[in-house]
Amino acid sequence: MKIMEPSDRPPIDLVTLGKMLGDDTDLVKMIVGKFRTEVHSDVTALQSLATQNDPEPIRALAHRLKGTCSNAQAMPLANSAKHLQTAMTVGILDQAQSLSATLETQRQELERYLVEQGYDSEF
Repeated sequence: MKIMEPSDRPPIDLVTLGKMLGDDTDLVKMIVGKFRTEVHSDVTALQSLATQNDPEPIRALAHRLKGTCSNAQAMPLANSAKHLQTAMTVGILDQAQSLSATLETQRQELERYLVEQGYDSEF
């Protein structure tokens, strides 16, 4: 049995999400659609906030994004949001732009993966 490395894991665990939602395909599609929209909006906002000199709004939004991604089983995004939240909590503002850029890259990877899995392109 092969142990999966973090880089081998998909950007979202659709199997676990499906099980959490009672294997209701329509519900999964609805949740994934809302999730994609929210993540796109939050990552875009984080990129804008990262150019400002105030860590608190970045921290708060990264915290919300971390929870949203965790609930949707999108753990790479959740972990990156956690790193951004932590950096802002301790006041390392110079990491805001690079970490928000990482979130955008991961969001794009998530989009590609979802399209490969048969979900219509959102963006």
